[in-house]
Amino acid sequence: MDAIRVQLKTKFIQMGLRTVVLLQLTSYMWPQFTDVKDVKPCYDFIIVGCGTAGGILANRLSASGKHQVLVIEAGGDPPIESLYAGTFLYLKNSQYDWNFTTVNDGFTAQAHRNNILTLTSGKMLGGSSSLGHLLYLRGDPSDYNRWAEIVKDQSWNYESLLKYFKRSEILDYKDMYTRNDYFHGTDGPMGVTRFVNQASLKYLHIFNQAGHQVIKDGNRNMTLGYFEPMFMSKDGIRQSISYTYLTPIRSRSNLHFLKETEVINIKLDKDKAVGVTAIKNNEIIRMKANREIILSAGAIKTPQLLMLSGIGLSDHLSDRGIEVKKHLPVGEFYQDHLEVTLVHKLKLQNQKSRSTDPHEFPASVIIGNVAIHKGRTTPDYQSKNFIIPSYSDTLLSICSVENTFRNDICQSLYNKTKGYETMLSKIMFLHPKAKGRVVLHSADHTDNPLIISGFYSQAEDLDTMLSYVIDFIQLAKTALFKQFAGDLVLPTLPECEDYSGITYWKCYSLHMMSSAYDYSGTCSMGSVVDERLKVIGVGGLRVVDASVIPVIPSGSIQAAVMAIAEKGADMILYDAENKCPSKCTPNI
Repeated sequence: MDAIRVQLKTKFIQMGLRTVVLLQLTSYMWPQFTDVKDVKPCYDFIIVGCGTAGGILANRLSASGKHQVLVIEAGGDPPIESLYAGTFLYLKNSQYDWNFTTVNDGFTAQAHRNNILTLTSGKMLGGSSSLGHLLYLRGDPSDYNRWAEIVKDQSWNYESLLKYFKRSEILDYKDMYTRNDYFHGTDGPMGVTRFVNQASLKYLHIFNQAGHQVIKDGNRNMTLGYFEPMFMSKDGIRQSISYTYLTPIRSRSNLHFLKETEVINIKLDKDKAVGVTAIKNNEIIRMKANREIILSAGAIKTPQLLMLSGIGLSDHLSDRGIEVKKHLPVGEFYQDHLEVTLVHKLKLQNQKSRSTDPHEFPASVIIGNVAIHKGRTTPDYQSKNFIIPSYSDTLLSICSVENTFRNDICQSLYNKTKGYETMLSKIMFLHPKAKGRVVLHSADHTDNPLIISGFYSQAEDLDTMLSYVIDFIQLAKTALFKQFAGDLVLPTLPECEDYSGITYWKCYSLHMMSSAYDYSGTCSMGSVVDERLKVIGVGGLRVVDASVIPVIPSGSIQAAVMAIAEKGADMILYDAENKCPSKCTPNI
């Protein structure tokens, strides 16, 4: 197997799956499209975007039957492969992905094809919850406590948000929890499962020998240590927001859906949002909102829509020929998790191949939250470790298809690990100091925005990442690692071949970097929206998605976005039912 063949194989399978889509085998599962002629001229709530946050809002805001809710989603129904953990690689760079890319900054991503990072983002009902890694990681409680400090509202601290994390979960508690577990819920719509397997045990022992604590659950108050994570999966089915929050309510009479329809403008009447303009098949559709318009299009599309509507930095909008309606730092403070890939191989006996089960994630996974400074109680970095069997080409697929590293790099890693059990590790920089930006390419809604990642734009971030990489590879000194003939595998990397020691690892950390797809912060609380997620200075307009996150959590942002949406729904309904003025700030 080689890197090009893996890419061609992925494309071939994607083409075959498109044929399956034509059969509409799963169309019965999803809410039906509301015919344009049946769309009401005015709704109580218009939700723009039906990804992780938008799907939850659709469910919660329509639950009472009191409110007429319209959801507008640029994508369509999720395909059959979105239901299975083992097929997630076939959704990247497809019609179900926005296919965003970063701007080539001439410094980072130079070991990637085309010298850019590909940024996967779901374009379908359920959004990125329908195509990601399925990992359910809340992050450290201190992250949310910082949110509360920033907005001066303790309802955003971890203790207050815990009920919203629990509200979503129906946790399989049998092997490690009690039904009344304080940190987890068992009555929510989304199944969460912790998979325990023998393949992971020896690695947990290795990490333990390297001086790290082994814990059962990384979603509690004390998150330091290595553990087998929870997955958004139940009974072999991916627990996407479309499957868990929308399928059960697909026939609600007060909930309408416009699919494959993109909102291109928010209509403002003075300082109040009153309606939206959308487009489907080149037909313009206009709708009004009686109460609120809620933007849930994600940390890239939401700021783009705000800026196209005249809400953003005045100079930037004027440069694009857009009339300025409200000056706010929209698109600034873009945050994402930066990762560096490392590979180890171990010589193990009695490896038996098995048929690929699409219900199973293609690798065992171990997560580690690590503090390199003794005495700290919060993590400095996180490692995501994928245990890949000797007979699998998963390493080649992750390297070449998901992360789009150059073919020569991926091929060298595959050739050097062939016949060995492999641990592919992603060393995640949890809180980089540098921030990026999302800006308009033009005033044309069909032009994707420009995404400046900001990675390593502050020199100290590269030095910090170097320290994390050096800390992680100390596991090679453990007795167990040596017992299994473990070896660190370095790819062919011409850019770094003239370096050695620390300078080599600094070069390595620069070139073997990628995105963790945790885009956030572009409409953050305290700068673009207030503590109730209302756009500052604009009535009738809220943002409820990853873009409002002021400090990125210590891990995948999926769980955090779900909690934001659950809390956001409570605030929206409270305001609607109590006719709460914009300055009303009850603790919800």
